[in-house]
Amino acid sequence: MSSRPLLPAAGDTPDRLEEAQFRARMARVGPDPSRRRGSRRRPGQGGFRLGWKGWLGVDSVVVLLVVAGVMAWPPVLSCRHQEQTIGFYTGDSIGRCIRRGIADRLDRADQRLKSLMRGSGH
Repeated sequence: MSSRPLLPAAGDTPDRLEEAQFRARMARVGPDPSRRRGSRRRPGQGGFRLGWKGWLGVDSVVVLLVVAGVMAWPPVLSCRHQEQTIGFYTGDSIGRCIRRGIADRLDRADQRLKSLMRGSGH
């Protein structure tokens, strides 16, 4: 296709010529924008859409998982280290050690929150 301008026919105005050139360029680039019905996908075409309530739920789950990891990771590491170096007393296991460590961390966090609420944690 040539890049030279189209010559106006008899009775054509310069606006019609510019419009014809524009439409020719757009035909080379892609479909006519006036034929498109918006950029939204149809439900059957895939994609993942959630409303604000759905994303609030996803964010809440992510925050809870991070908090659970922060609360559980140090006791797991210390119990594994104890198992490898010293070992456990009779009747104790790594599972009990981890549960005890997590319970201690939860109690400590609860006490800190209570003292902050009372204003006596300074």
